[in-house]
Amino acid sequence: MEWYSIKTKDDGSVEVPGTWLLPHYYEALNVLFRIENALRVFVYVVLKNEFKENWLAMNVASDDAEETTIAKIAKQRMNQAKAYGYLGYPIPCPLMYMTSGELIRLMTSDSCWKHFKDYFLGNKEIIKTKLDEIGTVRNALAHFRPLKPDDVELIKQNARHVMLRVESSLTDLMRCPSVVPTNTQDEWYKQLRTLGTDICSMSFHQSESAFWVKVTFEYRCPILSPSHRKTMRRYRVLNIDTAAILPLYPDLANTVIYLSEQLPYTSMTDDDVPKFQKDISMVFSRDILISKSEQIKSEFEKFLLKISEETGLLQEDNLARGDLVHAVNVTARWNQHEGKQTGNWSFEKQNLIREVRENDPPEYWGALRYVEDNYVTSTDDYPWMPVSVCELVPF
Repeated sequence: MEWYSIKTKDDGSVEVPGTWLLPHYYEALNVLFRIENALRVFVYVVLKNEFKENWLAMNVASDDAEETTIAKIAKQRMNQAKAYGYLGYPIPCPLMYMTSGELIRLMTSDSCWKHFKDYFLGNKEIIKTKLDEIGTVRNALAHFRPLKPDDVELIKQNARHVMLRVESSLTDLMRCPSVVPTNTQDEWYKQLRTLGTDICSMSFHQSESAFWVKVTFEYRCPILSPSHRKTMRRYRVLNIDTAAILPLYPDLANTVIYLSEQLPYTSMTDDDVPKFQKDISMVFSRDILISKSEQIKSEFEKFLLKISEETGLLQEDNLARGDLVHAVNVTARWNQHEGKQTGNWSFEKQNLIREVRENDPPEYWGALRYVEDNYVTSTDDYPWMPVSVCELVPF
């Protein structure tokens, strides 16, 4: 028995063995993978926004025709996956263990359709039919039955019909591109905009629809051990364990839609010292900020105080470690421009990133990068997945 593999050519192109499946099978896998995972993100957002901490208790009809809950389905299948824990990646979100059929039945159920219907350009029966057609092709591929090229075209066309508004809603949620106007009269904004410390400031952005609000904490990571070598440097830098925020502040975990982190560009000061920063973003619905403003403000104050206290502790004792703040190593390399005396520093900041782990709460989405317009068809990163699923190379 001999298995043939793809060969990568010198120009970067690949050569697929002639004995491999026809190309439309790979296209079907790509399209179905993206549709199903985009639906999972979408279902999570709607359920978390509507039911807060109780979203896992939602009833769903399983593929075995049993009336159960999201939590029970996930627990059973997570345990089954752990029996082969050496395969694949550990995934923390319960929805990742639900099938597309279960997701469809959940969305179109009598109890839930009212929460989902505004995201679809069609009535329940038509939307369910189109999603079921996608599911039929998905099941054929999953059970290795032959597919027609027309089947692939059908799922792409159905996805265009069904997920047009879903895609724009997810993009709006994840981007939140607009600054919240400084003359906003909402009480939550008046209360929260006054918060911040010397080490951690705050900014506020909102979605185009103004339905979602992103609150960003900009933590200026102190350097414990500076370095002044010419071409290779190593810094000991304070960092925040972003995912650890939610277990410490359950009132935030119950109301936030998602928590993510980003590492802005690292620049150098005039004194040749890098300015490291981590941005921690929490996204809420505006309604939650209005109704829970006092509670959220109190949690933010506790969070900011803890960050300040732990930062001060570690600056005094480099061997200490806080519940949120700890020290990591960051490496810098000098890149000399060819034939010139000038150059630039590049930084290996992976240690500042808090990857998604098996026991993280589903509200933690990891390092969320910029979201393209074509989220359903082209994203390289999904919440809860610890690795990218593609290389974003121009076609």
